[in-house]
Amino acid sequence: MYNFHVNSIKNDPYLEHISSIAKRIGVKAYLVGGAVRDSLLNRQTNDYDFVVFGDSELFAKMISSEFLCKTISFKKKLKTFRIFCNLKTIDISEPRGSTLEEDLRKRDFTINSIAYDLDYDRFIDPMNGIRDIERKIIKANSEQSILDDPLRILRGFRLGAQFRFDIEPKTLRSFDEKISLLKTVSKERITGELKLFFELNETFAYLLLMDKVGLIDTLFEDLALTNGCLQSSKHLYDVKTHSLSVYNYIEWAIVRIGKILGKLHKRYLVHFETKRELLLPAFKLAALFHDSGKPFTKVVIDGKAKFPGHELKSAEIFEKYAKIYPFGKKITELTKFFILNHIKPSNIYRAWIMGELDSSLKIDFFLEYGEYGIDILFFALADTLAKGKIRATNREVYISFLREMTQFYYSIEHKLKERSVITGDDILKLYPNIDKKRIKWILKQIKKLELVGGIKTKEEAIETLPRFV
Repeated sequence: MYNFHVNSIKNDPYLEHISSIAKRIGVKAYLVGGAVRDSLLNRQTNDYDFVVFGDSELFAKMISSEFLCKTISFKKKLKTFRIFCNLKTIDISEPRGSTLEEDLRKRDFTINSIAYDLDYDRFIDPMNGIRDIERKIIKANSEQSILDDPLRILRGFRLGAQFRFDIEPKTLRSFDEKISLLKTVSKERITGELKLFFELNETFAYLLLMDKVGLIDTLFEDLALTNGCLQSSKHLYDVKTHSLSVYNYIEWAIVRIGKILGKLHKRYLVHFETKRELLLPAFKLAALFHDSGKPFTKVVIDGKAKFPGHELKSAEIFEKYAKIYPFGKKITELTKFFILNHIKPSNIYRAWIMGELDSSLKIDFFLEYGEYGIDILFFALADTLAKGKIRATNREVYISFLREMTQFYYSIEHKLKERSVITGDDILKLYPNIDKKRIKWILKQIKKLELVGGIKTKEEAIETLPRFV
């Protein structure tokens, strides 16, 4: 098995050239870390890490010069050079210790502690990482490994989810015992790992383990208050369990987009895949936070729990953590959007069930949300299923509703995205004293009439304006 992978590494033209450069200038370079691991897993990688014994700076300069690439240098614990080429990113670093074995033992997990000797076509594996790859195990190199960098706790879960590996029991206990050390890690590094985790799918089993060791409550302290917060009789679970279940059903729905939407799924996938790096983290953050305001808004009336305005409080709580963890403006805004609007589909669903959902109401919904309206409906599907009391037949009913709404959106998408026959400037010219805050609402009403065929020209729109002004 592994001889095949040795040849695949050795025959890489980049590595062949890099090996010849190392020999020419008299340094010893070992391929280490993720590139070796991924080759053993038969996975494509575009990132190479080298540990270099000798003049690492000269080695980096030679590679950069011969490949015509850009190089930057930085030093944290080790002097490192990062070379950006068209197809590869190459990291050159000094060893962690006086020998290669010492360097490998100081790394995070056994599966990342394998080196490959380009000169002799052999693996150096002091931590038995190859065996753990075969066993599909995430195992910390030592207790000290977590103490050296507590971010490795989060990375361990991310690697587990990425490769579908189990986390070794002793390693999991170490995560549990040292979870509070995550508070000492920079928020930027934590955010980077969280985003990588959320961009994966089918991570729910690892999320449950993360919650079990206290990782979620450590990073987002307000979410600890959702543990044991009971809800209305419509819910089987407390707020935390429900929120984790929403996360699960989000992932469930994503892998079943084809079955849920039928023939329309390819059109939706264009939207989803284009925005995947925003949608997946936003969906999952919204799942965790959408009901986080419930412990703060809970009131009991006639023996029934109610949570008035909880979505506003939930958005406020998420915004607090979005300032701590820099997920980026787009992910933050999209997450807040889902949190603030996650209740809205229930109103239009009730109208559909009662046979009162006409084209006018559908148009209102998609004028408000556009294609993101389908995303909200997906989130609402997950939220509904996560209540724990919905039957399979009811699930199929909601899916039918979602499919009908999606079909309607794509039937009007072209007209929805067309420029309106009238603009805000046109309205201002005709009504210079109008409250500018009303213009957006008026334009929506005109657009709605365009969509139902009531208005076709600018003149007709102008004639209609007095109804709204």
